[in-house]
Amino acid sequence: MHLRFTLPLCILFLAMTGCLSNSPRFARAPRSVAPTGSTPAWVDNDAIPDGIAAVGVARPSSAGDRSQQRAAAAADARSKLAEKLRIRVRNLFTRLSLQVASAQLGAGPVPSEAMSRVRDDVTRHLLDQELPGVITRDTWTDPVDGSIYLLLVMPRDGLNVALASSTRAGIRREIAQGQTALEPVLPMVDQTVADSD
Repeated sequence: MHLRFTLPLCILFLAMTGCLSNSPRFARAPRSVAPTGSTPAWVDNDAIPDGIAAVGVARPSSAGDRSQQRAAAAADARSKLAEKLRIRVRNLFTRLSLQVASAQLGAGPVPSEAMSRVRDDVTRHLLDQELPGVITRDTWTDPVDGSIYLLLVMPRDGLNVALASSTRAGIRREIAQGQTALEPVLPMVDQTVADSD
């Protein structure tokens, strides 16, 4: 009698663990199943030496509208590029704050909340401009499932100019509102932006 209940439970347990071991643990971004030789390298690795880049992906729609699919891939890439830009701005301000602290400027300590406001303003300003200077460098359609992959690039030179000018403008606004301790930071901006690549 004990065997009659134990055997079905063991079979059920083995079936469940077998199913669980085949299920993916993490959701993955869509990947091409095309032969490796035909897939561009940037589909799986968007790192570029001359700026920041992001790959957007869109699966075919039920309507089969390629222009809508391409627009969806571009929107996906812009979203990913915006996140990379947020990280870049955060890293820039971390580096700038460290340089200010190590320089021991005579105007007194730079208030961290003022630097945080400038950082947030720069991020907002850059993202509100529709990501300045962004170009579509390449597109590829997966021959197996029809997904469109689109590589968007923000060239380093344009990015650095936008970062530096937005940062200087934000610091000047804070100085105009009485944060005079930020005045010695202005000359550090261009070099810090150039070093933050």
